[in-house]
This record gives sequence, structure tokens and C-alpha cells, in this order.
Amino acid sequence: MSDEMKRQRRRRDALRMKAKARRIYPDRLKAHYWADRLAVCSCAMCGNPRHVWKGEAETVQEWKARLRETDED
Repeated sequence: MSDEMKRQRRRRDALRMKAKARRIYPDRLKAHYWADRLAVCSCAMCGNPRHVWKGEAETVQEWKARLRETDED
């Protein structure tokens, strides 16, 4: 992709997220401010489990790989 296409994609995505923020927060004056902060939850399932449990948790990919390894044995 060319740089112009990447820039165009970022701008289109930004407009889409701003419109979504305005739908989610219709009562806020600066709803577009929340376009980059639309995650309602920061739990381990919605966020990064390694951040929550300080590296002790497995990612979904690691969990699936471990299951595949145990199934093969």
C-alpha cells in the first residue's frame, strides 16, 4: 500500500470511530475525544491479561498451542 492509501485509511477509520463515539456518548459535548477510548472495560478478558496478572497468564494463542501439544502426546 502506498503512503497516501495508508493515510486515507487512517483518516477514514478516525471518522468512523468519532461517529461511533458520538452514538455511544450523545450527551457529551466532546464525544469525539472518546473515539480512541471506546473500550468500556479493562478486565483481563477485554484487555491484556499479562498486564493484569503481571505475566502469569497465557494468551489465547499460547493456551491453544498448549492444548494442541497435550493432544498430540
